[in-house]
Amino acid sequence: MEWSDFIDSVYPTFIESNYQLCTDSRALKPGDVFLCLKGDRYDGNQFAVQAIEQGARLVIVDSEALKIDNRFVYVENSLIALQQLAKHHFAQMSCKKIIVGGSNGKTTTKEVGRTVLSAAGITLATPGNWNNHIGVPLTLLSITPSHEYAIIELGTNHPGEMKVLCDLISPDAGIITNIGKEHLEGFGDIETVAKEESEVYLSLMSSQGLPIVNIDDNWLNSMKKRLGKKLTISTLNKEADFYVDIHEEMPLLTFDFYHNQVNLGSFSSTLSGRYNAYNLLFGSALGVFYGLDAHQSMSLACQYVPSNNRSEWRTINGIQIFLDAYNANPSSMTFAIQSFATLKGNKQLFLGDMLELGDHSETEHKALLDLCTSLGIEQNTFIVGDEFCHACPNHPYRFKTIDSLLDWLDTHPIETEYAFIKGSRGIKMERVLEHFQSK
Repeated sequence: MEWSDFIDSVYPTFIESNYQLCTDSRALKPGDVFLCLKGDRYDGNQFAVQAIEQGARLVIVDSEALKIDNRFVYVENSLIALQQLAKHHFAQMSCKKIIVGGSNGKTTTKEVGRTVLSAAGITLATPGNWNNHIGVPLTLLSITPSHEYAIIELGTNHPGEMKVLCDLISPDAGIITNIGKEHLEGFGDIETVAKEESEVYLSLMSSQGLPIVNIDDNWLNSMKKRLGKKLTISTLNKEADFYVDIHEEMPLLTFDFYHNQVNLGSFSSTLSGRYNAYNLLFGSALGVFYGLDAHQSMSLACQYVPSNNRSEWRTINGIQIFLDAYNANPSSMTFAIQSFATLKGNKQLFLGDMLELGDHSETEHKALLDLCTSLGIEQNTFIVGDEFCHACPNHPYRFKTIDSLLDWLDTHPIETEYAFIKGSRGIKMERVLEHFQSK
């Protein structure tokens, strides 16, 4: 079956389902379209008959064994079918389409953008971290004619994935947050990361969409030479279209905000750290591009409150704790540690392994501890995980696991004003909170 024929046969039924497509039989509701996906550990085709029994309006399969069963629509590859259906559907929607890529801060930028644009109209943004080859098409299929804005987060961990995602969307505006040392196990080096993320700008050039460019990032500043019309943001260059002059980085980010070199006043945000100022600027620029006043846009951006272990401040037993344990790579770790070091007072840092670095792991973990040394906080730094222990065998406060750290802390309680907790999700650094909660 040609994909055009597939769309012609399936899309009207998808519309009849009230835009309800499901890939998990446990969440299937009567009247939904059910699409059977296959992965390394699962095969949705095994639930095709069950989906019919549960009242699915239509079931899409890619199992040869089900090909002759006229209860199902057979395709050669159900993932490609999902992506093609999503691409067609999204093209029919009249909402403004915004894409967000980059190495760090995508989710925060997306959520700040949602907060701002919700003042302009009904806005949908990628739920959670649905930013991959499955999550993106599912997000696109959830857009309805009532939505006025759609902010789609695009993630990648190997070369070629970003182009696949960008090809599903004809964006009206787009953002690359920065170019950093992400997923080096898959990319190999930062040059490959830059090439991969540049697909966002190539997509905008193709669709004549508007890029919003962080000109403080050397890679992006270089890429912008190929772009036509654009908006620029900066925390260093006052000539940018949107600029902030930062007064304090943590615990509150406080700054003066400039639009077209005009000072619009002082602002503060619970999104702390210089690196989060860029997320606020991206959101403000989106608001202005879509008709909001610049002052209003930044005011709305500053209303966003982080959650889900991302750049959160928590106060426990009088200790102010910065928790960012959802993800970590060398770039995000460096930015956050540099901002945390600006705090006045007693500080303790708890750093967990950064995963998916491949051959770069030892060098990058050692570089982080060297950074702490240069900032004068090495003796206040606890490191957790095999990667850190291997790279920094002489550091006195090193622990293989989070449990071994907590056991040590039981007999060596920490007295501090501020604590910094960050690491890759798999290390579960948020469990350090258990120590402070038990005090």
